[in-house]
Amino acid sequence: MLNSEEKENFDAIIIGAGPAGAECARELSKKGRKVLIIEKSPAIGRPDFSSGGTPKETFEYFDLPLELGRGSWSKVLIAAYNDSKIWDYKKTRGYVFDFNKLKKFLVGEAIKNGAEVLIGTSAEEPVIENDFIAGVKYKGAFGEGLVKGKIIVDASGPVGALASQVGLRKAVPCSASIGIELVVENAAEEFKDVLAFYFSDYYVPFGYGWIFPFGQNSLKVGAVIYKAKEHGVNETEYGTADMMKVLKKFIKRFPQLKNTQPMDLHGGNIYVNGGIKKYSKNGFLAIGDAACQINPLAGEGIRHALHSGRMAAEAIDKALSLNDFSESTLKEYDKNWQKYIGSKWKRSFLISEKLYGDLTQNQWRDIMQILSGLSPEEVFEVGFNFNFLKVFKFGKILKIGKLIKEVYKR
Repeated sequence: MLNSEEKENFDAIIIGAGPAGAECARELSKKGRKVLIIEKSPAIGRPDFSSGGTPKETFEYFDLPLELGRGSWSKVLIAAYNDSKIWDYKKTRGYVFDFNKLKKFLVGEAIKNGAEVLIGTSAEEPVIENDFIAGVKYKGAFGEGLVKGKIIVDASGPVGALASQVGLRKAVPCSASIGIELVVENAAEEFKDVLAFYFSDYYVPFGYGWIFPFGQNSLKVGAVIYKAKEHGVNETEYGTADMMKVLKKFIKRFPQLKNTQPMDLHGGNIYVNGGIKKYSKNGFLAIGDAACQINPLAGEGIRHALHSGRMAAEAIDKALSLNDFSESTLKEYDKNWQKYIGSKWKRSFLISEKLYGDLTQNQWRDIMQILSGLSPEEVFEVGFNFNFLKVFKFGKILKIGKLIKEVYKR
């Protein structure tokens, strides 16, 4: 609980306890900085919507215990219409996060290092003094009030609670994409150890579906519609009849899922637009989904949110050491993030605009033919490192006609 002495004494106030905010808090508190996390959910770890597939390097780089990965994968499957291909890495290539446990672990580490947490509390509006964001007005289960900090971090997820109020992004940056996911048990053995992606309107129109391993006899089965409203799907609720129809249609494509038992249904909205133009202001940073830092190609967010949180912590720690919280100092974060994404994010966005449009079956056949010629490591380079130019020969790209050729004109 906050007391009068603490209200003026935080080095950083972080809005949101997702992977970006929690990793930022973990790193700052490890450096001895005084941190407050304000989390809207009534429990740390919620909401827990995320497909969660990630390479094993994510665990190594961020020093995460393997028990945070509930399922492992050594194969990747990609399918479209009647075509499919499996790439076998012969050994564990990655894991599927238990998202709830990941967030609890990161916040728990921050608390051990001295960070404080306000749960069930929303950030209502920023406190602005002399053109600096100097604090937050909050309201929640433990009352309402105003708390000040040297640097305020918006890590509130897609809602961007403060980033939109201070002008870094629009409240609704673009048409929302909606994901819905079902955790099932009593799963068929054939899905074990396979990270499976299903494209084309045979499976999911204007998006894709997935089946990921999630521990012993469990699977994550989900679907996402990109720019949902533009395709007649209600943006406000993942559990609408529209999205349930999409998920049911997808599941019916797999007789092997007939006898599975549903255990958890969840979902949410994401904004896939390649990111906002700038991430910093005087005394303020926006990170993770609050800054639309989700990769557009397959909507991957967790790994990039962790990088975002760590980069933000480094920039904040330097600003605190300099006692300079101006945008000119904090924009080092912007520079590091742009270096991290390079031109890959833009190309991912442009390709996703095509992939999740209205491709014909013949176009998907061409894409699958090209993908089938790639080695497992080349598929990894495309899917996780977004190295399109490194992998595809331009002649092969031209076989798809205008589909990807346009990307390389930009």
